[in-house]
Amino acid sequence: MTDPSGEVQLRALLQSALVGQLTLKVRHQLAPDDGFGSAMALMRNRSHGCALVCEDGQLVGIVTERDILHGLHSGIEPDAALESVMTSQPVTVTSQDTLFDAIALMDDGGYRRLPVLDADGCPIGVVDVKTVTGFLVEHYAEAFHNQTSSAET
Repeated sequence: MTDPSGEVQLRALLQSALVGQLTLKVRHQLAPDDGFGSAMALMRNRSHGCALVCEDGQLVGIVTERDILHGLHSGIEPDAALESVMTSQPVTVTSQDTLFDAIALMDDGGYRRLPVLDADGCPIGVVDVKTVTGFLVEHYAEAFHNQTSSAET
């Protein structure tokens, strides 16, 4: 059973909160001609699930765990340029977009991470599922703590 007033409150929160209100995770920036092996090492050493690929300060791609796995499965050599495995021109949001819009993009595209760009199109961080969930728990804690498990009968 769902609480309609809780759903309305949650929707209102998501439609009014901006991506810029999140504590954005800043990721290391790599260049398109950096090696695939370098990206793997960086992501492993820093426990990051992605790296932004930039050229002249502008986002040109993103390398995610999925890209790494696909590259490994495809037999990509460690010195191969990132542009051969990265997701080019990824879907992005700005700090002025609402969380509702960001979540919709993540859901529609099956993304776990979206680069966040400033007004000049330069990356300022990454919004991810964990950050959104943390924001919701912090701002809507009572609704989360009072929910019964759907497994309970």
